[in-house]
Amino acid sequence: MTNFAPKLEDSKDGQLWQLINQSSPHYGSLASDELTRRTLIKLEETIKTFNEQSSKQTDKLVGLTWWIVGLTVAMLIGLIIQIILAL
Repeated sequence: MTNFAPKLEDSKDGQLWQLINQSSPHYGSLASDELTRRTLIKLEETIKTFNEQSSKQTDKLVGLTWWIVGLTVAMLIGLIIQIILAL
């Protein structure tokens, strides 16, 4: 439950900006708080999306790192075999 009047919650951003720009300090302050609340909610959603994408990217990088480790081990084994054959 929020402290905002239903009228403010149902208002569009443009209407809230009009309330802020009008001379009534009380409604302007409430409208500003409502816009801030909406912006924080959008920011929270953006951060969650970013974190999900970042986690996926990290998982892919870890997988690629293990592939590099495997290929390096295979190269070392091949090098050891070549040295043994050369002797």
